Amino acid sequence: MAFCKFGVLALLLLSGIFMLGIEVENANAQKMCLQVCDPDVAYMTCPSSGDEHITEVCVNCCTANEGCKLFRTDGSLICTGTPE
Repeated sequence: MAFCKFGVLALLLLSGIFMLGIEVENANAQKMCLQVCDPDVAYMTCPSSGDEHITEVCVNCCTANEGCKLFRTDGSLICTGTPE
């Protein structure tokens, strides 16, 4: 009887560890983005708009659409948006 209880407890423990491992793996795969405006961004360009400077944007490097480039007022590149 004690061996059966030990087996059940061991099985529960191992399945719990397995389930936690899956949760940790999925959490690492998701991209967390804060919805905050980057004050350094003066304008951005996107593949869909060509070389047009899109101003008055509220984006950051994490929330920019894929391929969109964020620039400072001096024209220096801050970053390029990546896929989620």
